[in-house]
Amino acid sequence: MRDMPADTLATAPTTPSRPVSDSGIVADSLLAACKPHVSHSIDAYSTCLGDGIASLSSAGNIALAMGTLDRIIHSDPSLVLLGHPLAHALGYAVRSTPATATRLLSQCDDRYQSGCYHGILQRYFDARIGLPLTQSVLVGPCDELRGTREQFRLYDCLHGTGHGLMMYHRYDVNASLTDCDRLLSDWDQRSCYSGVFMEHNMGAHMQAFGNEVFGMHRHSVPGGSVVLFKPNDLQYPCDATPARYRRECYELQADLILPAVQQDYRKASAVCDAAGTPDLVSACYAGLGRNASGASAFQYAGITKRCSLASPPGLPFCYQGAVRHLAYAPSELPRGIAFCKSLPDGEGRARCWGGVGLQVGGFFPDSASRHRACTSDIARDAAACLEGAGVTPSPRARNGQ
Repeated sequence: MRDMPADTLATAPTTPSRPVSDSGIVADSLLAACKPHVSHSIDAYSTCLGDGIASLSSAGNIALAMGTLDRIIHSDPSLVLLGHPLAHALGYAVRSTPATATRLLSQCDDRYQSGCYHGILQRYFDARIGLPLTQSVLVGPCDELRGTREQFRLYDCLHGTGHGLMMYHRYDVNASLTDCDRLLSDWDQRSCYSGVFMEHNMGAHMQAFGNEVFGMHRHSVPGGSVVLFKPNDLQYPCDATPARYRRECYELQADLILPAVQQDYRKASAVCDAAGTPDLVSACYAGLGRNASGASAFQYAGITKRCSLASPPGLPFCYQGAVRHLAYAPSELPRGIAFCKSLPDGEGRARCWGGVGLQVGGFFPDSASRHRACTSDIARDAAACLEGAGVTPSPRARNGQ
C-alpha cells in the first residue's frame, strides 16, 4: 500500500464478498497475529492491525472492515484513540473512480469521526496526481448525495474532498482551497476547507512532531520544502491565510498549538486569545474543546478539567467545541446532550447546547427534525439548541444588530 500503483482507472469491487457477521472471527484472528508487535511499539501494533483491516476493504468488504475495527477496539480499549486513523487506513485502501466512488463510500458510516470516508477520498485524489482535475472528477464522488436526506454523509464527503485535494496538491494549502472554491455552494466550499486544514495539520504532525510516520493514515508525506508548521508562530498557517478561510483554519489550529506547548491548556488558551477578532478567538477555543474531548477519551471529567484552564471568555466555547466532538454524528447526539446536562447553569451550558444545535443543523435539513433533536425538559436548553440549529433567530438578530 505504501508503494501505491498508478490506479487512476482502477476500482475496488463494489459488491462485498463476505458478510459483516464475519467481523468477530476476523477481529480475533487479527488481534492474535498483531499482539506480539506490542512489545516493539504501539506504532508497530496499530500498523499491523491497519494493514489487516485494509486488506478487507481493498477487496470491497468495507462494511466488514468497519465491523472488524469495532470488534478490535471493543476487545482492546487501549486502541480507542486510534479508531479514527485506523478507519482512515481502511478507507485509503479502497480504489475508486468517478463512476464507483459514491457506491463505495456508501459502505462507510460515521463511526470513528468518519475516517473511512476521508481515507477513500484521499486515495481517490492521490491516484490522480499529475492529471487534470476536471470538474466532473472533482464533484463526482459527492454529487449523488446531493438533494437527499443524507446531509451529514454529504458533509463527510465534502470534508473528505478537502483531505483528498491536499493529497493531489502535495500539501499546497492555497491550491487546495482554490479547488474547494470550485464547489457549488458556500456550505460545500466551507465543508471542503475544513478537510484541507485538517489534512494540513496531519502533515504538520508528521513533519514537525514525528507523529503517524508509521502510515496508519496512508498519507502522502509532505516534502521537505513545504513549511506546514512554524514553532515561533503558533498562529500559522491561519495568520497567513486569506480572511475568507480563517475561521475554518482556527477551528483546527489547536491541533498544532497543543503539541507545541506540551499539551498545556493554559498556555494554549493564551495563544487562542491572540487569534485576533472575537470570531477567530472563539473558533480557536472550540478547537481546544475538540482536543479536550479527544484527549479525555470522551470522559466528561477530563473535558471539564482541561477546559477549566481556558480564560473566562474562552471557557464557554471550549465546551461548545467539546460537545461538537462528543456529538460528531447523529447517533452520538445523546452523548453530547448528556454532557451539556452535566454542566451548571450559565454561559458555558448555553454554549454547550448551542454546540448541540450546530450539529443538529448539520445533520437534519428540515425544521421538524431539528425541533425533535433539540427536545429538552428545560426550556432555555432547548432554546439554545434551536438557536444553534438555525431554527430561531439569535438575540442579536432579533434586536436588529
